Amino acid sequence: MPIQQQAMEPAEDCLIDAPTAAQQAIDIMLSIMSDGLDHPELWILVPAIVAENPLIPQALHQRSTTEQSVRLRVQMQMLLGLSIAAGGSPRDALDGLMPLSAGESQNVQVQGVLFHLEGLIDPTNPKYQLTGKVCLRPFIELDVLEGTTHLCCASWLPTSTGNLAGTPWRDVWNGDVARAIRTSMLDGSYRYCNKRTCPTIQSSQFRTIEELKADPQWSDIVTGSETIMARGPEILNLSYDRTCNLSCPSCRSSAYAADEQTRINFDTMQQNEILPLLKNAKSVFVTGSGDPFASKNFRRLMEQLDAQEYPELKFIIMTNGMLLTPRQWAAFPSLHKRVESLRISLDAATGPTHELLRRGARWSVMEQNLKFAGELLNDGLIDDLMITFTVQSENFREMGDAVDLAHQIGASHVYFGRMTNWGTFTTEQYMQKAVFVPGHPDHEEFVAACSDPRLRDPIVSPSDLDEFFKTPAAREWDATASIAR
Repeated sequence: MPIQQQAMEPAEDCLIDAPTAAQQAIDIMLSIMSDGLDHPELWILVPAIVAENPLIPQALHQRSTTEQSVRLRVQMQMLLGLSIAAGGSPRDALDGLMPLSAGESQNVQVQGVLFHLEGLIDPTNPKYQLTGKVCLRPFIELDVLEGTTHLCCASWLPTSTGNLAGTPWRDVWNGDVARAIRTSMLDGSYRYCNKRTCPTIQSSQFRTIEELKADPQWSDIVTGSETIMARGPEILNLSYDRTCNLSCPSCRSSAYAADEQTRINFDTMQQNEILPLLKNAKSVFVTGSGDPFASKNFRRLMEQLDAQEYPELKFIIMTNGMLLTPRQWAAFPSLHKRVESLRISLDAATGPTHELLRRGARWSVMEQNLKFAGELLNDGLIDDLMITFTVQSENFREMGDAVDLAHQIGASHVYFGRMTNWGTFTTEQYMQKAVFVPGHPDHEEFVAACSDPRLRDPIVSPSDLDEFFKTPAAREWDATASIAR
């Protein structure tokens, strides 16, 4: 039932105009929400605010039906849902707001309210208790996209800290926005995070403040709430070149290759900012935006990062696998025995599904290249081999088979994650694919598929699907590098 229909029908004399106090309370709450961030401190106060102004639900219902701004209408729906929860019906509130889940999949405020309501329904679940727990990613990681820079994967923390193409890295790394994001980790609000997609939050994989205070590396930072990092990032995720040999529907609507001027701009940024950053980094991730072997810029960068100049640096390589041949591998000696994780985005376990979802791919080639990747791991030329699987309506029936395939090639991990709408789909199209969202026609079948015992295999990383896979929360998994698209 739509959230507006769940509100109490207003009394006849309130239809014209709710009392001023209720309207003022709504305006104050909307003002706080105007930054688009998650405000758990406000969500907690809504019951008291509604208790003091019991006509707020009626006023919200009235205003939301006439509001022209989509953003304000959505925010009033969220407040109405919180008001219904305050009346003792958090499940009804969550069900009423769930239609927003797919259409606002990257809206941290919407997802934050849904996360709050889920916490009211399941209050003993540790993943909803964020106070006193610190995510360290914004203190050690920098993700560089085309035109934006982030302190985590942009689908989990979309707020940019600046543009590394035009701003010195120190200003991007320790600017006001970066410091505010780190503060949100220390105070437990996580207001910049998409709490329902972040795998670290969903699996509750944090270190506590008490643990960090006892760690010499972190004690001063946590005790003093320090948000300026004296050193550069330990992990650099390079996702600025979208050049790819494929055009997967989940990622883009058509093929893309950077033009000459774009490549020149990328090369300038690499020489001026990226290479200096990598001098002190421990890991470099290439790439979450395209394919490293299809990009001239990334190919050149990987060639430059030799063991002599960057002896402590290790690689995380993300590829669609089509170009991962013995000949290509031989062309990059800088990668040999320096890849801490080779990640192949597969999204299928059969040829027809793979060729549907990986537009331009050929399954016969992938079978050969997957076998070669397994040989690299077996021969000790890479430290870890992961298959990544972006779950959607077309492939969820093959999740268990993907685990079997991983075993066949000798992979170390299989990573499952929800498909993100990167602007490729309309809201309606995304909702047709988002089988993990309640209300989808195949959602019950998806839930049943998640009970496949193969998905309980120790090599499985459930990411933001943990609630469906019901895997042990204590699973050993390094979420600091778990980036997949």
